[in-house]
Amino acid sequence: MKQISGIYIYPVKSLGGIALEEASIGLHGLTYDRQWMVVDLKGMFITQRKVPQMALIEPALQAGQLVLKHRHRGEESVSTPLSGPTEGTPVAVQVWNDEVTAVACADAVNEWLSDQLGTFCRLVYLPAQNARPLSEAYGQSGEATLFSDSCPLLITGEESLQDLNSHLAEPVPMSRFRPNLVFSGGTAFEEDNWQSFRIGQIPFRGIRKCTRCKVINIDQTTAAVNREPLEMLAQYRRDAKGIYFGLHASLALGQSPGKVSMGDFVGF
Repeated sequence: MKQISGIYIYPVKSLGGIALEEASIGLHGLTYDRQWMVVDLKGMFITQRKVPQMALIEPALQAGQLVLKHRHRGEESVSTPLSGPTEGTPVAVQVWNDEVTAVACADAVNEWLSDQLGTFCRLVYLPAQNARPLSEAYGQSGEATLFSDSCPLLITGEESLQDLNSHLAEPVPMSRFRPNLVFSGGTAFEEDNWQSFRIGQIPFRGIRKCTRCKVINIDQTTAAVNREPLEMLAQYRRDAKGIYFGLHASLALGQSPGKVSMGDFVGF
């Protein structure tokens, strides 16, 4: 028996996450997930691959605002409306090979974030109507995502993490893999092969296994960069296309938005 045991959103790409008891889900994934992104002066996306300290900026959803604060630097914070900047300027930004039109957040937010990360940057918001179509290599017509790397959702299994940790001298938490949905039960890495599945009564499409990079070596509570678990994962979860952990997925096409909750059953 498989059940949802973790629900997470990451409102700002590559910043900290928020654990939820339930979340609304639609065509672009969980509500507010990766709807904001940090970019440099040229509009190029910035992630923990370049700035590991991004892990230490914690988001919260409060009274219609996205609030950001540093995990270790007191209570100073900044906020921006969850509905998007009220007087933001349209700006062309790039995430991987995609260029989209986002909206720049207020100068005060950008200055605070630049100070915290030690590099000039801006926070931008992506309106839903500007979502990025999935790559023709694996996406279906009508599937789209906001600022996630490639797909709307990432689902991982607790048994898969237990298998990996059985090979490590020091176990790692699931937070290293930044999933949206975690399930308990089943067998290690069975999610690799899910082509379609249901959470509660909601149908989903399994798209492709998730290739992993050095971000999984970053401790999400300290920003310390380690060598594991990527090196170990590469020893037994690798093929010519990459190193894998987790499954990319999306809401089934034609399915109305719904909700997923902790404890929901996963079936087929």
